[in-house]
Amino acid sequence: MTAIRVEDRDTWDAFIDESPSGLLFHKWDYLHLTAKHTKSTLLPYAIYKGDEPLCVFPLFRMRMHGVNAVFSPPPLTVIPHLGCVTSGKFESLKRSKKESLLGVIAEEIRGEFLEFSPNYLSIAFVPGFHDIRHYLWDRCDARVRYTYTIDLERPLEDIWNNLHYKLRNKLKKEAKTGLRLEKSGDISTLHALISDRYRDPSLDIPPIRRDYLEDLVRAYPDRIGVYTLYDAEDEVAAVVAAQEYKRFLLWMGTPKIESAHAGNEYLQWLLIRHAHAEGYRTFENMGANNPDLAFFKSKFNPDLTMYFEIEKKDAFGAFSEWAYRSFVKRLMMATGRV
Repeated sequence: MTAIRVEDRDTWDAFIDESPSGLLFHKWDYLHLTAKHTKSTLLPYAIYKGDEPLCVFPLFRMRMHGVNAVFSPPPLTVIPHLGCVTSGKFESLKRSKKESLLGVIAEEIRGEFLEFSPNYLSIAFVPGFHDIRHYLWDRCDARVRYTYTIDLERPLEDIWNNLHYKLRNKLKKEAKTGLRLEKSGDISTLHALISDRYRDPSLDIPPIRRDYLEDLVRAYPDRIGVYTLYDAEDEVAAVVAAQEYKRFLLWMGTPKIESAHAGNEYLQWLLIRHAHAEGYRTFENMGANNPDLAFFKSKFNPDLTMYFEIEKKDAFGAFSEWAYRSFVKRLMMATGRV
């Protein structure tokens, strides 16, 4: 088994396209734009057995005030899941083979990042990657995280009937009010509304930077869309950004806009209908880790899907994590760079 750094965009993206767990966050241009805007070094590893790749594993190296950190993903990027992406053949293997390969993958990656002597390591794995024992055995700390998913392979009528009855009543009323949905690549309204929300000093991280978001939308115009809901007077009732690659991922939304309409609810239902019509198998609705959003999103009766984050830090790394987040937020808010 060998870990190598991949240098070819087509080779990397072909693997992500083939893997059931590959997300848009894992695509080559997305990773490189993330490295650019976080001022980090991208380390795009692949683990090979002979000529066959078993997995890819993007890591980001950052050096901050003398502290070495390794992330997957880096902070302040609104990337919920990254980490290891296994080949499409992996799930068909027997348990003994899977455990053997996962042990090799963990050891190979550990050998690579130990070269940098990191004071801080943080990895958020994709949903479905549950066997993190090798990282626990390496004395990493683990945190269970959650996301909401809706199975779109069911008839739309079944999905509708499983919504909370009060939500269904709201949606029926909104369907008669002349609301219209538009998709674009313009992030202006979305970003302005999110930025205003995150100026609240009680929130511990700022939103995604505007120039970063603009670069992502330009790189993936067919995969990242901004959906805006307008009322009959052309006023904005709700706006979200979504990623449409393998799954329909409701990625970023704005706080509730003062309006006579249940804009956020109706927009999400329209997107569920759209994703179902387009043949997506899964609708992912981020926000399950936020107690202010969880009850609202639970009204759509989603499944609660688990994923894991692991981290390992020495005393210097623990301090740097706090200092980095605090310093970056103050800097971005003071300079208006959100």
